[in-house]
Amino acid sequence: MVVPFTTSPVLLGFVQPLHGLTFALLHLACMRLIVQVVPIRLAATAQSIYGTLCVGLATALLTLRMGGHAFLVMAGLCLLALPMCAGLRFPTSAGIGSVS
Repeated sequence: MVVPFTTSPVLLGFVQPLHGLTFALLHLACMRLIVQVVPIRLAATAQSIYGTLCVGLATALLTLRMGGHAFLVMAGLCLLALPMCAGLRFPTSAGIGSVS
């Protein structure tokens, strides 16, 4: 929990690569989920909604309202989501992006 409590460029420089990696993994997981559950004709719309509302707007509103402490709230939301993630399974027979 470095980000909510410091503005030190050195400390932030050490944790930002980890933040980038975890965000990339989240993004890839969300794109895979969109491919699996959204009809192909609505995939671009689903990606736009995810990027704009789920990532952009939620992060912006939390940061504007809470400043650096928004990172604590976002970490708490991630912890609350973990039990839901445990039940996610992707079908292996069809493959990613296959159209039936």
